[in-house]
Amino acid sequence: MDALLATLGDEIQDVDEEVYDLFSQSSSLEDLGMLNSKTAVLDVNIAGRDFEITQSPGLLESQREGGTTGAAVWQSTVRCAEWMETTDNVLFTSAVLNSESTVLELGAGISGILPCILGPKVDKFVCTDQAYTLKALQSNITSNTRATRSSSKSKRSDTNVRVLPLDWETDDASSFLHSNGLSPGPDMIIACDCIYNYALIRPFVQTCADLSKARRVALEAAEMPSVPTLCIVVQQLRQAEVFEQWVTTFHQFFHVWRVPSDQLSVGLQDGSGFAVHIGLLREES
Repeated sequence: MDALLATLGDEIQDVDEEVYDLFSQSSSLEDLGMLNSKTAVLDVNIAGRDFEITQSPGLLESQREGGTTGAAVWQSTVRCAEWMETTDNVLFTSAVLNSESTVLELGAGISGILPCILGPKVDKFVCTDQAYTLKALQSNITSNTRATRSSSKSKRSDTNVRVLPLDWETDDASSFLHSNGLSPGPDMIIACDCIYNYALIRPFVQTCADLSKARRVALEAAEMPSVPTLCIVVQQLRQAEVFEQWVTTFHQFFHVWRVPSDQLSVGLQDGSGFAVHIGLLREES
């Protein structure tokens, strides 16, 4: 962890300064960030690997209570996957992530791209979202794992990937971990573009904090070294006001760093319209 923190540089202390710095950067990205919400099958290439993602335009356009954003494929997920595939990714070079790690994705949606990219590199990858996305998510993971398995250097398949329902507003994080055999908790939480309105901010941050705290408590109870959960949040910079409220709330619970541009792949660097933040739960949280 020390090697990673040394690479990240200074912790964010002034939230207002962080908001100003990010939103004063020029960005050529002007759309909402969906790849193509109109097509039923989407072809995506990541680091030379082809993915065929089945999505549901009808579901996306429906009036489902609770929203339907998980039914589309978003730029943030693709760009995060490209970063994870870089050979010099700081998460792996610093050994924060390795073949023994457990990764939990919040708000996974239907694409299944991240578990297909990261699954072969870690011990367990747990995808979570609301129940309405999970059937399509599992199908996309299965089909794309099968398609790329023969060309993968790893013998791992989708057997170390799990798809589970987790609702930030109604589910208890500690109970979720215990009931699914995931104690003490994930080494890393990852979330791509999960914050797009004010109502989601508090439940999202609270879930990140509860999952991180559950791991801390479980490790302390077992008298094991307390290696904290690393929380990674990738997001498109849309509304400064929403981002400001998110980073303010996140900062209350977590020590926060922005990943430096030179540690990111091109699609996430300064001026891309995206940002990557890392959080470690505060002792008092």
